[in-house]
Amino acid sequence: MKRPSQLGSALACALNLFACGGQGSTGADAPKVAISEAERGTVLAKVGDVVITQKDFENRLAEQAPFARARFTSAQRKQEFLDSLLRFEVLAKEAEAKGYDQDPEVQLARKQAMVRKLMAEEVPKLVKLSDITDAEIAAYYQEHLSEFDKPAEVRAAHLLVKDEATAKKLLAELLAKIGDKKQEARDIFAEFVRHHSEDTGTREAGGDLQFFGKPGESRVERAPMLPEVAPPVALAAWGLEGVGDIAAEPVRSSAGFHLVQKTGFKRAYKRELTDVQQTIRNKLFRVKKTTALEKYVADIKAKVKIDIDERVLAEAKAPAGGGGPGLAPPTALPGMGMPGLPGVPGAIDTEVDAPEANPESPESKP
Repeated sequence: MKRPSQLGSALACALNLFACGGQGSTGADAPKVAISEAERGTVLAKVGDVVITQKDFENRLAEQAPFARARFTSAQRKQEFLDSLLRFEVLAKEAEAKGYDQDPEVQLARKQAMVRKLMAEEVPKLVKLSDITDAEIAAYYQEHLSEFDKPAEVRAAHLLVKDEATAKKLLAELLAKIGDKKQEARDIFAEFVRHHSEDTGTREAGGDLQFFGKPGESRVERAPMLPEVAPPVALAAWGLEGVGDIAAEPVRSSAGFHLVQKTGFKRAYKRELTDVQQTIRNKLFRVKKTTALEKYVADIKAKVKIDIDERVLAEAKAPAGGGGPGLAPPTALPGMGMPGLPGVPGAIDTEVDAPEANPESPESKP
C-alpha cells in the first residue's frame, strides 16, 4: 500500500474540493444504490455505486458560506458545483482502491469523526437544561448567598513605622509632596511606602492591604495569604471620604504607627433569586452535564477489557518539536468541550443561554 507521501497533487486537489464543494460524501459515507422510492426520483448523479441525490447536493450547498451560496444560482454555477462533488467522489474512490482507507492517518481521522458524531448525538440526551428544577436553583442560591449578596468593601494602603514622631514627619512630607496632584496621590503614597515603611510584608506592594469589610459590621471573606488589617487601620480607611484620601493623623496599633490611604471602594449590592435564576440554572446544567458525561464514558469503558502496561507507559517519551503529520492524539481535536474526552464538540452547549455578566461594582477611581 502506498504511503501518504505518495498522494502528491491528488491530495492537494482533494483539499481544494473542500473549499469549493463542501465536505462531500466519500464512498464509505454516501448512500448506495439501495435508496428509498422517494429518493429514487431525485437521484442527481451516480459515481459507480455511489449515489448523489438532490438532497445531498442541497446539503453540500448549505454548508457553503452565505456569500458563496449566492454564486450557485445559475445552471452553469450549479453544474460547476456538481462537478466539484463528482471530482471529490472520483478521487475518494481512487484513494480507496489504492488502499489509502487502511492508512493509519485515515483510520485515525475516521475515528475522530465518529467520536465527534457520537458526542454530538448522544451527549445532549444525557442532561437537558430543563432537567434543572427551580428547587435546585433555590437551594443553590441559599447555600451561596455570598456570591449574590455583597457588602461594601474598602481597599487601603498603609505605611508603618515604630514611633509617632517619625510617622508625623513622614505624613507632613507626604502631604506636601502630593499637594494638589490628587490624581497621583496613590502612586506617590506607594513610593513613600517602598522607601520608609517598616512592614516588610507589604512594603514592596506599596503598602497594599487589599479589600476588607468594616470592622464589626461586614462579613467580607479574605484569603488567608492576604496581609492582616489592624482594626484601627481598617476604621481609619472607612472614615476617609474619597479614594486617594489620607488619614489626617497617624493611626496607632499594636505594631506601631500607620499612615493610611484609601485606595479603592466597592459598593454593596444584593442580587435577588429572580435576577440570577438563569445564571444558576446554567451553572448547575454544566455541572450535571460534566458528571453525566463522565459516567457515560465510564460505563462504556466498563464494557471493554482494558490492559495497560505501566512499564511501557513509564518509558514512553514525548518527541521534541512537532509530531508526525496527521497523527495528533484525539485530544488535539478542535471544538473539544471536555479535556481528555476526544471529539466533544462545542455544539453540545447550544441549550445553555449566555451567562449573565458579573455585576460586581467596579472599583472607584479618584
